[in-house]
Amino acid sequence: MERDGFISYSHARDRELAQALQRGLHQLARPWTRRQVISVFRDTTSLSANHDLWSSILGELQRSRYFIYLASPEAAASRWVQKELRFWLDHRSPDRILIAVGSGAVHWDPAAGDFDWSRTTALPRMLEGVFRAEPLWVDLVEVRRSRKYSLRQAEFRSAVAALAAPLHGRGKDELDSEDLQQRRIALRLLRGAVTVLSLLLVTSLAAGGYAWQKRDEALDRARVSASQALAAHSMELADADPRKAAQFALYAEETEPTSESARALARAVDANSSVARHLLGGLGAAADYTGSGGAAATEVAVSGDGSTLAYFSDLGGGPEQGRGVHIYDIRKGRAMKAIKAQWALGGGALELSADGRILMLESAYNRIQIWDVRRGKLLRTITASAGEDLAQVYLRLHAYAFSADGRWIGATYHTPGEKETQYLSVWNVRTGERVDHRQAPGNLRLSFTTDSRLLRVWDTSRGALSTWNPKTRQRKSGGRLPDIPTEARPITFAGSGDTALLGSTAREKAELWNLSTGKRLASATGSLEQAVLPADGSGSVVAAQGRQVSVFDPKLRRLRTLGSFGWPVRSVAASDDGRWVAAGSGDGAVSLFSTDGAGFHRSLPNEERLKAGEFDADGGVAHRSGPKGTELWAVSEGASGFRRLGRIPRPVREQDTAIAATSDGSRVTVVDRGVFSSWDPRTGAQVGKEKAFEDYEPESGQGLRLFYLPDDVHVVTAWDSDVLVIDTRTWSVKQVLTEEGVLQPLLAMSGDRKSLAAVDWVEGDVHMWRWSDKGEFEEVMTGRGLASAIGISNAVVSHGGERLASVDADGRISLLDIRTGRVVLTSVVQEPGLENLVFSRDARTLAHAFTSGSRSGLELWDARNGEYLGQWALETSTPPTDAEEPALRLAPGSGSDVLTLDSGGTLLRRSLDIADWRAKLCRIVDDPLSKADHDRYLSDLTVDAPCRP
Repeated sequence: MERDGFISYSHARDRELAQALQRGLHQLARPWTRRQVISVFRDTTSLSANHDLWSSILGELQRSRYFIYLASPEAAASRWVQKELRFWLDHRSPDRILIAVGSGAVHWDPAAGDFDWSRTTALPRMLEGVFRAEPLWVDLVEVRRSRKYSLRQAEFRSAVAALAAPLHGRGKDELDSEDLQQRRIALRLLRGAVTVLSLLLVTSLAAGGYAWQKRDEALDRARVSASQALAAHSMELADADPRKAAQFALYAEETEPTSESARALARAVDANSSVARHLLGGLGAAADYTGSGGAAATEVAVSGDGSTLAYFSDLGGGPEQGRGVHIYDIRKGRAMKAIKAQWALGGGALELSADGRILMLESAYNRIQIWDVRRGKLLRTITASAGEDLAQVYLRLHAYAFSADGRWIGATYHTPGEKETQYLSVWNVRTGERVDHRQAPGNLRLSFTTDSRLLRVWDTSRGALSTWNPKTRQRKSGGRLPDIPTEARPITFAGSGDTALLGSTAREKAELWNLSTGKRLASATGSLEQAVLPADGSGSVVAAQGRQVSVFDPKLRRLRTLGSFGWPVRSVAASDDGRWVAAGSGDGAVSLFSTDGAGFHRSLPNEERLKAGEFDADGGVAHRSGPKGTELWAVSEGASGFRRLGRIPRPVREQDTAIAATSDGSRVTVVDRGVFSSWDPRTGAQVGKEKAFEDYEPESGQGLRLFYLPDDVHVVTAWDSDVLVIDTRTWSVKQVLTEEGVLQPLLAMSGDRKSLAAVDWVEGDVHMWRWSDKGEFEEVMTGRGLASAIGISNAVVSHGGERLASVDADGRISLLDIRTGRVVLTSVVQEPGLENLVFSRDARTLAHAFTSGSRSGLELWDARNGEYLGQWALETSTPPTDAEEPALRLAPGSGSDVLTLDSGGTLLRRSLDIADWRAKLCRIVDDPLSKADHDRYLSDLTVDAPCRP
């Protein structure tokens, strides 16, 4: 069915305006006897459930006579809107583009005969030079601002009439008159029917209202049930298929936000914490596929500089579908034009030069293709032998190596008529010339050094090493290594060529060897068949064990898991610095990982190697004290980790001591066994005189706490049973906030330094104060009790003072809503042992740190209703030594981030914001559910694709 118009708009910005515009176009000049005269497409109302969104949208574009662009800066930047506009410009006349400006600016330059692009912000630049004359456009900026979307409003009616006129093929004034006439007819009929309907209305209204209410209740229940089912399936998939887990969690939250959907999002974030992008999903065709050797091949390659990823799979992406070898720009985070190449059945060589510009691909029949990646151009084909005449078992390169500079290729292969004889050749990539050729044994392994200076050749059957120098074209023997067991074992070289990893067999463990010395460096149980060694052979090892891709230290001890797949991993590749790792599985899935967190959790620099025991999570200050003074740091708001404040020439003891810093770090105040002093950490000079508070004794039951207030002049602390506000300029007590003997106070300060809580750590009573414009505290809550009151060991207040959380000696957490005074949570922590708590910036999520044996991590709660959201394990790259006691400290970061510092000195940043979890999951997997999954969970519901802009 032909449509009159297609509305293209930004879902994030103009969903409501687009809906109103569609409704207005359908209603204007509509005869009262007809439902509608014209048909205008808008995706969320007109699109049927379909797993291929673009194909559906493309079909609607092809059926539409006019393209209605709802202009805004967000729409101009939207990838979907740009695709829709590009199709129209390629297949339709620009004269049939109608523009409605919802936000931003549009200016036409009559002299230039084009838009004034220096002032136009609401249009994409692809429209530059498209129109021969000023196109039809209407201004809806004020309408959108006022949100008066009725045809009774003159401004909105005029704009709708202007857009509807070409769709009806009539003038604007004529159309407007027709609409008024139709309204008069309808009004007369309406008045005649009102009398009759009024008699029925009273009877039907009650029944209809009741039915409508029940309908809404049933729909709400259906959405909740669907969300819970999607969330449950997401949790089931988290370990086996993190990509699908993220997809189902996103749809659960989009269907209906529930505690279950929040828990599924948290679990999906944890399962995908190292994923930069899921590039291909696993395909069901894997179960029925029979290729070379009976298994489908998936191959990946990453350039040494980490700029480019290339990948293909036998299960999808062949040139016959127009996809070929996929190329992904890692730095820009976007797909490049695919290379229409044909690889060998069952996989084979796939390598990139260090700069990602040249691709080596093993194609069919022992041929090697060389591609220019940026231009997608085949440079040359190198024929190793007439492979089409070989039996299947000989029909492939048996070993290969591609130099980092993209100049040399080495490979071993068979030739027809000499099936028992194998040859080793080296080619000049730029000319295609064969520069070395010789008979070779059948058990060779090849590797170029990272600097491309040498080709290392290892005869594994005899333990013999040799090198070939591209510059001199000379071969040189490197001796024999008879003690290295290599029979039937997968072998991986380091870029330096001096180190090799031998995968495990039924009899042997996986082993790391130094080929220069013949010494075994490390061994590990479990298969490490697919692996990448660091370029210099001394850093972390990336390897696959079954369906998991993990990072190992040089002793082959597992540090952390990067990700999992639904099928065993077939191929692994990594950049030279180990930051970017790609892997492909047997069902065609391909994922890109970032070892520094990819945005879910990010490693922050900790050059001073500060550890958990040196960081005061309450005051946000880290200090390292020695006999001659104390070094001081504060948590940085950016990506630099800790910010050094300076040094003071005074040792600071651990007991009965507290340190606080001003917001800019220019002054620190220290209280040490009753003596208060202030310092300039940048110069080490003391500011003013120190003062001993002899009349007060610090509370010995809890650690001493000290906080600066918003004016960076006053500090607050608990002293004996009092809460004191002290002027650091004179050391005079400005306020005493509690009466003597009322509290045994444990203090907690909000992130904005304006809300102060004093919790009686014995009885659980809570007093709250708020810093006023008068420069003093005013009490906002008195004597509210916590349900958990058995020796409260820690309490925290959210950034804006909305909620308070505490943990007691028995590991019970209580959560108090300060505005209502209601305790919304009393729960026992799943992993006791630590007292650290922190809120997200929006006070929606609460995190608790735990350590248990060698494990450490975070427990999460929904701070609005107290629902438990699960755990995040914190696998660190620097585990504590046997002599160190595991510890973990938390601190609020910028936005809704939480910072974790462990006993090994690893500083990580993670987000606690549920909206941020959703946004980040959309960045790594934005494709919709398959039709089968959509029909199973959402067949009777209308649910937008969660990642559509």
